[in-house]
Amino acid sequence: MEINKIIKFGEKFGDVSISVEKESKSELIYSNRKASKFVEGEEVSLGIRISRGKKFGYAFTTNIDNWKDTVIRAAKIMKVSKDLENEVPIVERKKMPSLEKMYYKEIVGLSSKDIFEHGEELVSSVDSKFNIPMASISKYVQERLFANSNGVNLKHKESGFSSSIEVSNSYLNSYDFHTTHNIHDVSKIGKSASKLLDSKLNAKKISSFKGSVLFDYFAVSDLMESVIIPAVLASNVQTRRSRFTGKLGEQIFSDKITVYDNGILPSGLFSSKFDGEGERRQKTIVFKKGVLKNYLYDNFSAEKDNTTSTGNSNGIEVIPNISASNFILSKGKYSHDKLISEIKHGLFVRELVGTHLINKITGDCSVGVDDVFYVKDGEIKYPVKQAMVSFNLFDALKKVEMVGNKYRQESSVISPQILFEDVQVIG
Repeated sequence: MEINKIIKFGEKFGDVSISVEKESKSELIYSNRKASKFVEGEEVSLGIRISRGKKFGYAFTTNIDNWKDTVIRAAKIMKVSKDLENEVPIVERKKMPSLEKMYYKEIVGLSSKDIFEHGEELVSSVDSKFNIPMASISKYVQERLFANSNGVNLKHKESGFSSSIEVSNSYLNSYDFHTTHNIHDVSKIGKSASKLLDSKLNAKKISSFKGSVLFDYFAVSDLMESVIIPAVLASNVQTRRSRFTGKLGEQIFSDKITVYDNGILPSGLFSSKFDGEGERRQKTIVFKKGVLKNYLYDNFSAEKDNTTSTGNSNGIEVIPNISASNFILSKGKYSHDKLISEIKHGLFVRELVGTHLINKITGDCSVGVDDVFYVKDGEIKYPVKQAMVSFNLFDALKKVEMVGNKYRQESSVISPQILFEDVQVIG
């Protein structure tokens, strides 16, 4: 595919931006401890934006030989589109940051036999007394190209390796998963899921109370993705769909809370040299010791605020289009055991259920909890059958004093454990 030819043809209609993604993937799926399916394939997609003044049109195809029709379709959409508030920006050529630990030849060279061996290692790491309804091992290699009529021509390449497993007995189940850019020890995932299921046996009901809740990595990540990230996206701030509108420089949270977005984090799952519209990625401080320092921008929203993009465009399909990259809540100094020891009457919660129902504007949360344990006088006493927690996330983050000292990333959020106080627990 000749990118220059597409751009030259598209320039008859306006400014041109092109995004090409190519991904090859292989996945081995297990059912009831036996390998049941092996799937591999390759997908290629081409997205084209044509813009002129305050208008733009976007078209997409998975048949890249059909690029000319795709350009014409984008141009037609632009012609009938409504004017935006300001002109559609088109990124200029810039020096890109360096980025390491994203692409590994070991992943590219993994054969189906190698993947099967990793799969056998994964399922054999689970205690034989448990069932394995589902498990999988997968690898991917992704290439992304961005170019535009300003002479920008960028390439990004990364590899990935994922393992996941569900472990069950007759009435309970547990789950764990991990994704990295290079090969990881899959036996740790199987052992983790098996250990978690063991710990959930003989669960008990609890009565309602107000107390402390230690949220594990997964739970904190869900809260950040559901409430905090949307609140710092400039598109939401500018349309007053954020609690943080007009609050730059204010003390929002406890001084124990520092958050930054880092699109060039080595080994980050959402790292790349450039964002979805070809702007350079960067590290952006969002909260520093609880003070709101910055919002996240693409170029369109940045122009509205007379500032510069933070490299957080999610793509050229819509305008504005902003997302976090690696959204990092800075770790504290407390170990898991120390955090547990501080709980007089409360819970340790691994996962949340129903975070999509959280009020993103007010921060009011009433959600179910899963993989949850009752804690009394600094000791985990027993697993809990069913419970909910109710609190206001913004108020809870104002009162945080203790943050864990270890990270984990399985989504766009990288988070430690956090201890919240005065949480209503509903048994």
